[in-house]
Parts: sequence; C-alpha cells; structure tokens
Amino acid sequence: MRNPKGKYGYLARQRKREIVKTCAYFGISFAIFLMGILSTGSKNNLLTIVAVLGCLPASKSAVSMIMYIKAKGCSPACYDTVKEHENAGIVMYDLYLTSEKKNYQLSSAVVKNNVVCGYTEDPKCDTNWGEKHIADLLRQNDYKNITVKIFGEPSKYVERLKELAGLSCADERRDAGIAKVITDISL
Repeated sequence: MRNPKGKYGYLARQRKREIVKTCAYFGISFAIFLMGILSTGSKNNLLTIVAVLGCLPASKSAVSMIMYIKAKGCSPACYDTVKEHENAGIVMYDLYLTSEKKNYQLSSAVVKNNVVCGYTEDPKCDTNWGEKHIADLLRQNDYKNITVKIFGEPSKYVERLKELAGLSCADERRDAGIAKVITDISL
C-alpha cells in the first residue's frame, strides 16, 4: 500500500479506488442483466434476480464512494507547511472523522506526549465538537488525560508544532497507540 491511512494522498487514492470499484460492481450487475435479456428475450429470468442481488454490494460501495468524494483531504500548501515540522511528533494527514452527529475534516494531526493537535482547512468545521469527539473516543480506548486541540488557523497550528518539536517524547508506544486510534476512527 503506497499511501496507508494517515499519510498524505490517502484520500485522493482511496477516492479513485472507490469510484472504480463502484463502477465495476454496477457494470457487472448490468452485464448480467443484459445477458439474461439477450439469452431469453425477456427480463423475467433468473439472471435478472442475480443482477438485482448484485446491486446490493454495488450500492454499499456507492455509499462509501460518496463519503470519499465528500472528503477533501489535505491541500498541497498545507502539506508543504506541515512537512517542515514533521519532527513535532507522529504526523498524520488526510483524516476525515465521522460521528453519529457530525463529520469533520482534519488536514493534519500530530500526536506527542499525550497531546493531539489537528488542523482543519474546512471553515465550517466545528472544532469544539471535534475535540470533544476525539477526546471521548480516546478515553473509551483507555487513553486518559489526553489534551486535544483543533486549530482553524495555520499560523497557530504551526506555532504549536514548533512547541511540540522542542519537547522530548515521553512514551513513543503510547503516542503510536493514540495515533492508531485516530486513524482507525477516520474514513
């Protein structure tokens, strides 16, 4: 896998994969339906039932495709800015987090010493809800006393990255576990 979840370019690659997969699923169902019509001269045949049942996984794939199309990911300008500060901790990109009430995009997030900070380029993103959601999920996964902050301004985010870069890492395994939870809850 060239771009695993949390790496820059993941959402763009996954979006293309989901579009191709969804088109293939619907194409196969349509081809089976056409084969039934061409072989019997009527749509009342067993292949029509198979084609309709084939639409179930195709529809499930279409829902996933729509979610990936909605997710914008990290812009190249943001990536270039954050890339200069990758020594700040475990850096993740292209995170699109979903909850039962809201979805929100994190262009970048960093984990270091029980601190999670993220940056969103989406002006509509409810950063307070995102902070609470991430903190709650980390608490559910036995990561307590975690500080979560999501920034909407790139200058403040970069300033925080510089501060984190100056800190020594207390527990790299714990930070890696926190980063894994965050990538697991993202699209």
